[in-house]
Amino acid sequence: MTLRTRLLRLLLGALLLAGLLPALFAITLPAMHRWGASEAELARALPGDDLISHPLIRWTHGETINAPPAQVWPWIAQIGDNRAGYYSYTFIENRVGALTGGAGYNVVYQNADRIHPEWQNPQPGDQIIQTVLKVREVQPGRYLLADATHPEAFNWVWLWQLEPVDGGQHTRLLVRFGIQLPGAETNPAMTFVMDVGGFVMEQNMLQGIKTRAEGGSEPGWTEPAEIALWLAALLAGLAAGVLYLVQPDWERPLIVATAAVMALFVLTFVQPELWVRLLMDVVLAGGVVWSALSPHPSPLRPAAGGPISQAQHA
Repeated sequence: MTLRTRLLRLLLGALLLAGLLPALFAITLPAMHRWGASEAELARALPGDDLISHPLIRWTHGETINAPPAQVWPWIAQIGDNRAGYYSYTFIENRVGALTGGAGYNVVYQNADRIHPEWQNPQPGDQIIQTVLKVREVQPGRYLLADATHPEAFNWVWLWQLEPVDGGQHTRLLVRFGIQLPGAETNPAMTFVMDVGGFVMEQNMLQGIKTRAEGGSEPGWTEPAEIALWLAALLAGLAAGVLYLVQPDWERPLIVATAAVMALFVLTFVQPELWVRLLMDVVLAGGVVWSALSPHPSPLRPAAGGPISQAQHA
């Protein structure tokens, strides 16, 4: 295969990726702002809505938990960086905390796997995130509202609200997040990073709360396993991309590489159960093998009908 052919394939692959990623984000971004929430829940006025008139980013997320509100509330009540954590990705929380923490701020995020009685009575003014986001209002068993009001820098509101459903046997958890950053309207890259990064963390938080409130647990190996499975999908996509560039038969590796990109979106934003993630990786790995073993003419064995084959028949 000539260098010109490989460069042409590289250009075509880059163009395909440049078209695929915007298309996937065009589908994902609007869904992120309302993940799991009904139309009625999106339209509802909730505590804290009056604190930010025109938020740059606003989410309303919903999660149905198979446990009564009294069983869910203790996990909400103890949320905080110097308390039970956020039941999300601690390796990201600790990196962000290290970058944004002020002098002398030294908190290592750890997600609690049990209810701590000493953290069950949050009060207005209690710290939620560093010294920035603090508890504003608490209605025990109903909602926890936190905010940060710094007009010259940013305004930030975060609400966790519980509602009984099915006669109180189950709980509807609504999480509403709003933030206003003066000047950020002219920086779409910052808005994009905050939108995507914040959603990934909150999606994992919702799953963490649900798992714990329903009596489950997240062993210490869960987070490393999720990261490893995400990286495995990425490696499968890269391997398929290499095969697309170097081997004569390019259709199969292109299909696998495209599937890997879509799988990474599912792993990042949908965050399915571990067994589903593992199954996806197995399928992608099989696709890479399928691509590598795809039949193609060999320089030493010309295709049927070539000059050597015709001479043999003669």
